[in-house]
Formats: sequence, structure tokens, C-alpha cells
Amino acid sequence: VAVAGDSVDIYLTGIDIARIHPGNVLSHVDLDLRPAVKKKFRASLMVMDDLAVPIIRGAQALLHMHSIDTPAVVSKLICTKNRDGSVKRQKPRVLAGGASASVEITLDQKISISKYADCRALGRFVLRRGGDTIAV
Repeated sequence: VAVAGDSVDIYLTGIDIARIHPGNVLSHVDLDLRPAVKKKFRASLMVMDDLAVPIIRGAQALLHMHSIDTPAVVSKLICTKNRDGSVKRQKPRVLAGGASASVEITLDQKISISKYADCRALGRFVLRRGGDTIAV
């Protein structure tokens, strides 16, 4: 018996091998128990302290999640937050180094993603730009 987070070997039949790639998610057949597959989502970010160029609406980055690397755009800056999670400022113009914020991210392709509270593995990602991590 395996639990969430365990590595297992699985043998699948009736599936074309060309459709299997690193990063694929195996889930329950019941639609209510599957993680969401989204192209646009809201996220809470922690911006890195040593950020050279601030994050603005429309900023492009690479979203890294497990073995997935997909182009992403910060499509909306929703709010910045204080350390206690309370809203500091609605609709900020920029996110400078060290900021904590809620943003909307749009991807080029759909990925399987979930709220961190529901599934830590599918709720974590990193935004990178020019080889540097800009936010987690």
C-alpha cells in the first residue's frame, strides 16, 4: 500500500507509450477526486530579496514545478500582504524584492495544480527569469 508522496512502480496497459511523459499525474477516476487542470490560477508568492528587476503586470517567467517547465505570465497583481497575511495594499503596481503578494498567473499550457493546503506537492512552484529564481 502506498500513500501520498511515496515512489512506486506502476504498470499501465492499454495506453500508448508516446502519451506518457515526466510530470504526468496519475489520479483517481472520480472527477471530484482529481486535481484541477488549469491554465490560469491565483497564487500567493514570496518574492526573492535579491530581485534585480521588480515584477510588474505582464512580467514573463518560467514556472518550474517538479519536472515541468512552462512559460508563465504574471497577468494580474491582486494585492501585497503583511507578514501576518493581512492585505497591505490592493492592486499594487510593482512587486519589489522581499514582498509577499497574491497574483494571477497565466500559462501557455494546462498543468495539474492544487491549493497548497489540499496537496503540498501540487501546490508548490518556482518562478524563474533569466536563470534566477524570482519568486516561490
